[in-house]
Amino acid sequence: MSVHDQTGKGDLVSSIEALKADIAALSPWHSPFDLGNGIVTKHARAAKRFARRLRLFHIPNDLTGKRVLDVGTWDGFFAFELERRGANVLAIDIWGDGDDGLAFKQFQFMHKMKNSRIAYQRMDVHQVNPEAIGKFDLVLCAGVLYHCRHPLLALEKLRSVTDGLLILETVAMIPAWHGSSPMIMFFPGDKEAIATKWPGRFCAGATLPWIRAAMLSAGFKRVEHVYRPSMAWWKKSIALITNTPNYGRSVTHAFT
Repeated sequence: MSVHDQTGKGDLVSSIEALKADIAALSPWHSPFDLGNGIVTKHARAAKRFARRLRLFHIPNDLTGKRVLDVGTWDGFFAFELERRGANVLAIDIWGDGDDGLAFKQFQFMHKMKNSRIAYQRMDVHQVNPEAIGKFDLVLCAGVLYHCRHPLLALEKLRSVTDGLLILETVAMIPAWHGSSPMIMFFPGDKEAIATKWPGRFCAGATLPWIRAAMLSAGFKRVEHVYRPSMAWWKKSIALITNTPNYGRSVTHAFT
């Protein structure tokens, strides 16, 4: 091995170690980013779980030329995937509430690492409007609705900027009885819930009929549940035994 080769190898090792230190300084991570050379922000089980979530969203593989909004982007995992598929992405979140800005720092770090062109701004879903951010061919809202103080208003706001498809991933309530009714759990919103140590297990979880009815009421023309909570009958049984509604993730497509 030449001196040049040895120097190059040394530089690579130093670079990898520096990157590992940066990742550690920004821990804990919510999403499983793979930065190559064996450097990952989460374990393989988390990567498998997020890959499954992406499949269940049924996002078009080719988003070239599409304007896409990622609501509640957090550390940007899904936003970067949307960009990889060719989209022109705007990512929004309320960074800084309750996490000392860690998620925003992670987002900025990955934005730089990926040499991303994603636009981003601080914005609550209840503040979304076309005058401020325009309209989008695709809106992705994953893991947000059940945190909202005003979930129906949030859907109305999302409808106002959707010019095509809204993909909504949220918690669906699974009660022991009356699951065919459009019901939703009361939730005061994250700020009040955190301050008062609100005991709700799954925030503003709604039954699938509520999600459908609320989307139609918000102005969407057609609604499809593309993924329903798994093991629903088992969860209904647990709800019956415990006298407490259960829950599971759902994915719904709403068309304008």
